[in-house]
Amino acid sequence: MKTKLFKINPRKIEIDKIRKAAQIIKKGGLVAFPTETVYGLGADAFNKQAITKIFRVKKRPFNDPLIVHIADKKDVFKVADKIDKTVCKIIEQFWPGPLTVILKKAKDIPKIATANLETIAIRMPAHSVALSLIKEAKTPLVAPSANLFGKLSPTTAEDVLEDLRGKIDLVLDAGKTVVGIESTILDLTRRPFSVLRFGGVSLEELKRVIPEFRLYKEKEILAPGMFIRHYSPRAKLIVVEEGKGQIGKVKKMVYKFLRERKKVGIMAKAEHRSQYRNFKVKFLGRGNDFSSCASNLFALLREFDREKFEIIIAEGVKEKGLGRAIMERLRKAQGDG
Repeated sequence: MKTKLFKINPRKIEIDKIRKAAQIIKKGGLVAFPTETVYGLGADAFNKQAITKIFRVKKRPFNDPLIVHIADKKDVFKVADKIDKTVCKIIEQFWPGPLTVILKKAKDIPKIATANLETIAIRMPAHSVALSLIKEAKTPLVAPSANLFGKLSPTTAEDVLEDLRGKIDLVLDAGKTVVGIESTILDLTRRPFSVLRFGGVSLEELKRVIPEFRLYKEKEILAPGMFIRHYSPRAKLIVVEEGKGQIGKVKKMVYKFLRERKKVGIMAKAEHRSQYRNFKVKFLGRGNDFSSCASNLFALLREFDREKFEIIIAEGVKEKGLGRAIMERLRKAQGDG
């Protein structure tokens, strides 16, 4: 299969390209497209065969449920059941945007999309290309990240092609995504509500709308991104947590691996630039600028892989705001998420 690439301007969408992409979806094909978080791999949410292709192409285990993407808040009633006023309030506040909600699934949704669960993950992306594609396809789309399972999520079309070239029909290239990490996942099927995954909506933002929720601690897989090891580069990643002596710990580890003749790099906060002048280092962003750090995270890890680093020593950030999501990704990439 030859994977086509359509470059598309999100501010001035060429509708003919969207229509061609939508036709692929309608025929049961797979289209990678940008959202504000990462690039997703889209298929018709009601087409069991197309959904099966997604699992096979990504080498994704069938017990890892998918997220359904919609283009209109009202379409939540097409894919979910038992939607009360509280759910509607949350949707109204956060959609379109990087919040995925877990609800009881509608009967017509194939069980393969939900990993045989009676619940479904749904969100409405805040990206003009994604919304245009869903509307033109005239169906909700299942759309996990457009990468091989467990690997780094794609924030550019180049990232998608690196993993999936020759395996999918089309990539819509609208440039680098803005948020850079996946959506927050909130389970609304039981009280108190549970945060299943940290992401583009912070806990602080949720608290302004939802007075009570908990952080999910169990091991049952209820949503995407809940496997212990996930979002992983090919290089071995080691996270040095935020706190006193962080720079010294990073340097000590680097020297250890250099003595072992390993190609080792550092992913550091921008304010530590002067501390690492004699090392191979990439800068995530200022430690208090979580938006920039999140936007750069996967892109930098992919750069390390493309440059064939064997070891990455990553400085952790503070766990507040988007910092929680960044640290969740880093720990899962390390294998202890």
